[in-house]
Amino acid sequence: MKDVLVPIDKAGRVVLPKDVRDELAIGPGDLLKVSVQGDKAVLRPNREAAGFIKRGRAIVFSTGGTDLLENEIVEALRDSERDRLSADIGKALPHRKRK
Repeated sequence: MKDVLVPIDKAGRVVLPKDVRDELAIGPGDLLKVSVQGDKAVLRPNREAAGFIKRGRAIVFSTGGTDLLENEIVEALRDSERDRLSADIGKALPHRKRK
């Protein structure tokens, strides 16, 4: 994404552009961590809770921290979700009578 200039109002508030909010899956009521790094103010989404989150158009699993998930755990989660979805689709499809 290209750098964008945004104004700061009298109360010190900044409005994040929609593209930034969409890319980081930030919504009303979400918390941002603010840190100062040299001459920069860095805002990061507070991702304390683990779970699936939207990143742009993709859905990803977040551990809520910086730890990486083991490959076996990711595969087990994926397989479990795939099985659940297959079962749901099977229940939703009309059953045909055989001749």
